[in-house]
Amino acid sequence: MKILYKTLFICSTFFILTVLTAGMKEKKGDNFLRINDNIQNEELRAELKGLSEEFNVEKSRIQNYYNQEIALIKESRRNEMKTIKKDFSSRREVLMKKYLGKLRNKSKMVAPEVFKNDSRKMKKPKNKNKIRKQ
Repeated sequence: MKILYKTLFICSTFFILTVLTAGMKEKKGDNFLRINDNIQNEELRAELKGLSEEFNVEKSRIQNYYNQEIALIKESRRNEMKTIKKDFSSRREVLMKKYLGKLRNKSKMVAPEVFKNDSRKMKKPKNKNKIRKQ
């Protein structure tokens, strides 16, 4: 039994240490135009940095444009769904009138009468404790 506990303790410790030491990689961005640290030419480094910034500006402009387009499309979809729902609800009411004559008015729920506890009908609770035989 001691061996079982020791192996469980060792395995769980190993597992916990593995989980704790595993590093989470953070996404730092797109390394598409990464500047190499070994470049000695400062003019080239400055041009590459400017190119990278220009790329990021264009990328954000494109993302903003498409986010706006997506928002407009979502709004038009919502409006179309509303018109379809209105159309089908009117068609549903026409069908209900056709087959039922007129819609039934739902009456309000009537509060039920208070039920009397009749002692004759109530059963005696059973003792659920088990009796041991000796």
